Amino acid sequence: MSVERDLMIKSLKQIVIPSLRERGFKGSFPHFYRKLDNQTDLLMFQFSMYGGVLYVEISKCSSDGYTEETSGKHIPPNKMKVYQIGGGSPYNRTRIGEDLGNTFEFNEFNTDEVARKIFYALEEAEEWWRLYPNWWNN
Repeated sequence: MSVERDLMIKSLKQIVIPSLRERGFKGSFPHFYRKLDNQTDLLMFQFSMYGGVLYVEISKCSSDGYTEETSGKHIPPNKMKVYQIGGGSPYNRTRIGEDLGNTFEFNEFNTDEVARKIFYALEEAEEWWRLYPNWWNN
């Protein structure tokens, strides 16, 4: 891993992850979930393979988890990952963040600042989890 990425992870663990825990999220970096009565909220941190860019992807699934259409394999909510939910629709999964392309650009000098931006973008995620229809009921 790069120095920048290590510093970004450290800043996320100090600034963002405690807020996720307060909001009821479980899991370990980079995958988190929050099981509610009617759905399970999912969040994932994803680094660009080219460096210096971080995405925060969110999704949700049934509170019972998810059954893959092709294999029929059931994945319980505590094992679900955002990337397992098919993309292609903003109802299935999305990225948060107001920057161009919903990316967070970082370097070794601004990781705390970027982590604070992500911290504030969690409100955008909360709104999406609350407002977008549950795609598995459609």
